[in-house]
Amino acid sequence: MQQRMFIGSLAFGPVASRTTTTLSDTGFVDTAAHCPYPPYLAACPDMDRELDITVSGTGLTQTFGQLTVNLEPGVADSCNVLNHTADIAFRTGLRTYDAARGWWIDPALSDCLPLFTGSASAWRTGATQGTLTLSAPAALTRSLPLKIYAGTGGVEGTSTLSGKVKPRLRGFATGMTPVCVDTVNQIYQISDAPVQIGNVSGTPMPNLTVFEGGVPGAWSSTSTAGSWSYGGMVQDITSADPAAGHYVVEASSRGTFVRLGGTPVYPITISATGLFPDGTHVSRLHDVLRQVLVQDVGIPASTIAANWADPFDAVAGHAVPSDAGAYWDGSSSYTGADMVTTLLQGTLRKLTYDRDGTLRLIGITPAFLSLVPNLWVTLAVRPDEVIDIRQADLPSELALPFTCGRCTYARNYTVLTGSNVSPKAAVPSIGTARSAVTVGTDAPTLEVVSPPDVLTAFQNSDAAQVVANVINQLWTQPNRRLFHVTLPFARLADFKIGSNMILYANVDGLRTGAGGLVVGESYRGSSAGEVTFTVLV
Repeated sequence: MQQRMFIGSLAFGPVASRTTTTLSDTGFVDTAAHCPYPPYLAACPDMDRELDITVSGTGLTQTFGQLTVNLEPGVADSCNVLNHTADIAFRTGLRTYDAARGWWIDPALSDCLPLFTGSASAWRTGATQGTLTLSAPAALTRSLPLKIYAGTGGVEGTSTLSGKVKPRLRGFATGMTPVCVDTVNQIYQISDAPVQIGNVSGTPMPNLTVFEGGVPGAWSSTSTAGSWSYGGMVQDITSADPAAGHYVVEASSRGTFVRLGGTPVYPITISATGLFPDGTHVSRLHDVLRQVLVQDVGIPASTIAANWADPFDAVAGHAVPSDAGAYWDGSSSYTGADMVTTLLQGTLRKLTYDRDGTLRLIGITPAFLSLVPNLWVTLAVRPDEVIDIRQADLPSELALPFTCGRCTYARNYTVLTGSNVSPKAAVPSIGTARSAVTVGTDAPTLEVVSPPDVLTAFQNSDAAQVVANVINQLWTQPNRRLFHVTLPFARLADFKIGSNMILYANVDGLRTGAGGLVVGESYRGSSAGEVTFTVLV
């Protein structure tokens, strides 16, 4: 005979004086560490976690939940997180009954499975109980420690820039409007970190191009009509004095700057490849995202999945094109979640975190469509296991089949039109992005539904085409469905968000089994013996 139990730990407060509280539902002792888990927990926590599976949606797992504790003496003080967001971790295990001695035996802590790892906030109390709001890891939602201008002159900008955020470039981006830190000497900042520097015949050449009114600069020693020519690298941009019609570049630990030898007539824009603060250069989307998480957001590298990779590589059986980059102009502050969304939006890649807090990158790919439902394996859910099943509504964006697959690329951060475009520019205007398109169903619905033009971080059409093909396979078809499937809690360990599932159920289309992708999970303290998965089939 076995009995399910739940234990957790709650840590909050300043780093120097962090308080950790342990708690459980019926009492637990970690005999190895001699650590008690008092029975403060009222029930298994309520939790909903789901992916936004839409093309235009956020690239993050959304988490909603709450934890209820009984207010025994001292509990209110030990769980009060009014002034700090807490880190919280929960596990679940099975006690076994010792009939000879007449009591329940606790499992070893190492035998308990992770249930939830994230953050807790919004402490509220009642007469006998208190509740905490549970959400995603706090590191993703906290304001980042962004670099700001001091407003003291030089590369720290004039007084008008005091307190404003410095721009940030990670990977390649084009059409960026740099921040003019010195209007007298025409000094512009592109990033708070260096840019990539190449070597041409022994001469350092930054991967950076200056445009004026849409006219690109030249790499020759003589400037072309209406453009600026590269004048070399310098150690200190404030002491450099470039020749007329030329620009010089500083790429150092304090950032990347350009100084013009003259005053432009039309707006200045930049195309460049940005490095990370430690000088790391990566180009593929998943690599850029990983470095952003570690170097910009401050996520410990140990919490990122060891097998971190582009999920589209596994589906294709080889590395797919995915070169990407993004630019944040410093016009407002932003969080780690904002940076993740900028990089992943529209790419069908999603950042999720496992129940133990490990960050993973998953893809909304058609791999589940090719699952062969003929084996009773761990992936399979049998009809007799299904406690309840009900079809859910697809997001409104996906409710009707698309007529084609589409994904944008080559985002232009500044659209030049009208008087901002030089008459010497090759085109009268510069668009915001281009689209890679695949033809969809031959028999479209009566309503013509086109995918949204979401500006992505992709650099080229090859990367966008991979996503357009997947949208075509998944969302130009009228038979995509979403189900909430309630199973015994014991199946929790077999599936997680991003897992494949072969679903058998007494529902049309599922009686002979169908491959599915787990895109959400839910459990309730009032139904500790059940877990509900959201499955896309």
